[in-house]
Amino acid sequence: MNTAILVDDEPIARLSLRGMLETYFPKIHIKGEAKNLPDAIKLIHQQKPDIIFLDIEMPGYSGLEILDFFNVQQLKSKIIFVTAYEEFALKAFELSAVDYLLKPIQKNALERALSKISSPQQEALQVLQENLKHHKPQKITLQTGEGLLFLKLDDIIYLKADGSYTHFFLSDNEKVIVSKRLLEYEKLLELGSFMRIHRSHIINLDHIKKITKEDGGGVVMSTGELLSISQEKKSELLALFGDQKL
Repeated sequence: MNTAILVDDEPIARLSLRGMLETYFPKIHIKGEAKNLPDAIKLIHQQKPDIIFLDIEMPGYSGLEILDFFNVQQLKSKIIFVTAYEEFALKAFELSAVDYLLKPIQKNALERALSKISSPQQEALQVLQENLKHHKPQKITLQTGEGLLFLKLDDIIYLKADGSYTHFFLSDNEKVIVSKRLLEYEKLLELGSFMRIHRSHIINLDHIKKITKEDGGGVVMSTGELLSISQEKKSELLALFGDQKL
C-alpha cells in the first residue's frame, strides 16, 4: 500500500484523478487533497505521502516551485507532475527523467508513472531544477546498467545508433551505452544545438571541427572522428553556417 496526495486547483481534476486511482489502483491510498501549493506543503509535512500528484498550472504558485520549498535530498515523496500543456517544461522533464502526466490523464500513462514509484528521484529532481532555472535544459538523465547517469549536454559530442542501443560519445573520451534506440533521443533536436545528420548519428553542433568533402562528405568532430552525413542533411547543415557550398 502506498499513500498519495492530490494537488490541483481544479476540483473536477482532483475528483477525476481520485476516481481513476480508486477504480484501477486500489493499493494507492489517498491521504488528502490540496488546491494550491502552500496547502500542499502543509499536507506533505503532515502526511509524508509516498506519492504527490502535483499540478503545474495553479494560481499563486506553480507546482514547479515545490522545489524551492524543499531540499530535494530530504524530499522522500515521489512527485508526479500533472499538466495540461506541452510547453518547454515538458522537455526539461523528459531530459531529467522526472515523471509527468498530461491532462486529460489516461489510464495507461498513469499506470506507467506508478510503475516507477520505487525508483530514486532526488538527483533527477536536481537536474530538473537546474534545467528549469536556466530556461534551457543543461543536463540529461540516462538510465544505464549501473543506475542513473547525469550528463551535461555540452559534454555530449555525438550519439550513435546500434540497433536497440545508443552510444553516447563524450568530451572526456568516455562512452556510455544506453539500452534505448536513437529515436528516443530525437527530443535533443528541439534544443537547437543538436542535429541528426544520418540515420545512425545525432551530433552536437558545438563540437563540429570541420565539414569535409572526404568520403563523399562528412563532419569531423572535436575528437577528430569523421562521421558520414546523408545527402538530404548536407544542405541543411551548410545552411546553418551561412549557406556555404561544399
